Amino acid sequence: MDNNIATFVVDWGTSNFRLFGLDSKGALVDTIEAPMGLLQIKDGKFAEALEPKLKAMTSSYQHIPVLMAGMVGSASGWKEVPYVAAPASVSDVARSAVCFELPWGARARILPGVSYRSAELYCDVMRGEEVQVFGLPLITDSDNMHIVLPGTHSKHVDIKSGAISSFSTYFTGELFALLSHYSSVKPPLPAQEIVDENAFLKGVKRTADGALLNDIFSARALRLFGELADHEVADYLSGILIGNELNSSVHKNIYLVGGASLCARYALAAKELKIETHTFSGNTCFLNGIARIIKEIESE
Repeated sequence: MDNNIATFVVDWGTSNFRLFGLDSKGALVDTIEAPMGLLQIKDGKFAEALEPKLKAMTSSYQHIPVLMAGMVGSASGWKEVPYVAAPASVSDVARSAVCFELPWGARARILPGVSYRSAELYCDVMRGEEVQVFGLPLITDSDNMHIVLPGTHSKHVDIKSGAISSFSTYFTGELFALLSHYSSVKPPLPAQEIVDENAFLKGVKRTADGALLNDIFSARALRLFGELADHEVADYLSGILIGNELNSSVHKNIYLVGGASLCARYALAAKELKIETHTFSGNTCFLNGIARIIKEIESE
């Protein structure tokens, strides 16, 4: 238990919860992760769920401000925070946070997400990923780039002059989960953390014609004809979905931000598709983004 924490930062999503304790200089002191997403919070008891986690990190938690990001600011979260429309800068996000007092007296802020609309019926939203996006320029020293954040709902984000100018969301991760558990192409064996590169690249190559629905069914047909082994099906499907996602992009130089294993899959697919990649830790980018946001808040 550490008493040098000056700020609590919470990344609270639908399925997971991450708590970071930062010192007065913004350096990371401690981290707690738990499968305590919004879906696990009953009757809106967010404060009751949060307090024990803060207390576990330091006994002085009652006086430490809490900065929160992610789905905790959605309609199904603690307090709904309206989206900031793209183009959105760090200062736009920081000054649009909703502030309130926690039951034990500490100050709390929930950051907004970002929305984007390019035309009628073409709109998109994100909550939480914008913090990682804002953190990347501190590492790359570039204010113009195309970022891909793999995940349940993968994000492709364009950064221009340091602001989120446009973005699009891909259903890749959730579709893989649905196919893996509820479909007729359900893999007979679960996906392994270490990717079967041969099977995965078979799937990536299959996406060249852009026929996603037919490509998905091929996992069943190829298995029936003995051209796809049981242990290959999961990685083959993964290759089809990730390959299709990356094929939809016009960018040939992308920055991957996220967990190491999933980013490695994207990098492998990108190499096959002649796309250059640069990979960065999602946690590192998140903390850098938070540091920028805190600096904006303190300058208000």
